[in-house]
Amino acid sequence: MDAFTHMRPYQKEEVPAALDLLLGAMDWKAVLSPFIGAEPTRVLIEAMRNISSVEEFQELVSKTFIEKVLEKTASKVTFSYPEAFDSRGALFISNHRDIVLDPSLINLALLSMNAETTEIGIGSNLLETPWVEALVRLNKSFIVQRGGSPREQLASSAEVASYVRHVIGKEASSVWLAHREGRAKDGDDRTSPALIRMLMNGEDASAWNALRVHPVTLSYEWDPCDVMKVKELLVSEANGGVYEKEVGEDERSMKQGLFGWKGCIHVAIGEPVEWEEGNEVGRPHNWLAELIDIRLHRASRIWPSQHWAAEQLAEMASEMSDDWASIFNPEMVSQQDAALCLERVQIIQKELSHLPFTSNEIHRKWCEITVRPLLNHQDVETHEVI
Repeated sequence: MDAFTHMRPYQKEEVPAALDLLLGAMDWKAVLSPFIGAEPTRVLIEAMRNISSVEEFQELVSKTFIEKVLEKTASKVTFSYPEAFDSRGALFISNHRDIVLDPSLINLALLSMNAETTEIGIGSNLLETPWVEALVRLNKSFIVQRGGSPREQLASSAEVASYVRHVIGKEASSVWLAHREGRAKDGDDRTSPALIRMLMNGEDASAWNALRVHPVTLSYEWDPCDVMKVKELLVSEANGGVYEKEVGEDERSMKQGLFGWKGCIHVAIGEPVEWEEGNEVGRPHNWLAELIDIRLHRASRIWPSQHWAAEQLAEMASEMSDDWASIFNPEMVSQQDAALCLERVQIIQKELSHLPFTSNEIHRKWCEITVRPLLNHQDVETHEVI
């Protein structure tokens, strides 16, 4: 038994038992048919009964499912890559929008280049039932332990760092990790220095560079979970920073993230972030996290809704400041774009009308979340190209 049995994706001999557990967990026909159609659901279930490896599961089930979901929830999906891109032995660190779609989109980008799919790091807090763990480990995921005492968290971090180096160095495969624990509710994507410190694991620049860390920017035109995010931020602000999730809220958020409308999606894989000793400004893990953020923000695809949100916030201000006026470009927003944005805000206002917040407060919060990637993109344009 290898040292990573408890956390790694399933191996071939473990697949049949995991599939039996998965197939018996629920009526998949009833669950999936409303979203992807009766015939695609039938094909998926039949494929699951005849799969013998993780690779087959990804090819016949995961890829087919995600493609069907994107057909119904996205208008276009595009990819961009660095020159001479080679995914073998690479670590992909992306901004975090959706735990299911984020790595799935990166896998689609890899498959479109005839590259192998990546292993996926997923927090143990999302695996509340055995069938969910079976599903993700069949989908080439490894488990990152969350919570516990400080000593247990430290041990978990060392284990994850060791596992990532094992996959990248000894197996010459790739790994995906979100750049922080949990999604950015306010739209402000920031890489966690703690994640970088974990990956460094006390080693030097050569060990970091061996990981070949590629920042990946995921740009969604529309956030399918914006209602939940507006609600959480408003409630949290009203309660002094406290927000208590309802039972099943994480599951509803995952479902909405998958099946809600996303419009255009762009996946930008960047050049590896290298650590040149002597160039650090402060502690290396802070400097590297900031460098990853600069790359992520610079590569973000900017959508009309973000310019519309900036214009709305400018109009809400007591006077049009030069700062706001320089942020948005009215030429980026057509009448149709503006109508779609206004319609989206009105839908959110209606869905949150039972809460003690005004329509203006809901409007403002949606705009603040939506505009943040534009603000970050424009901010990093002032940096030297690094």
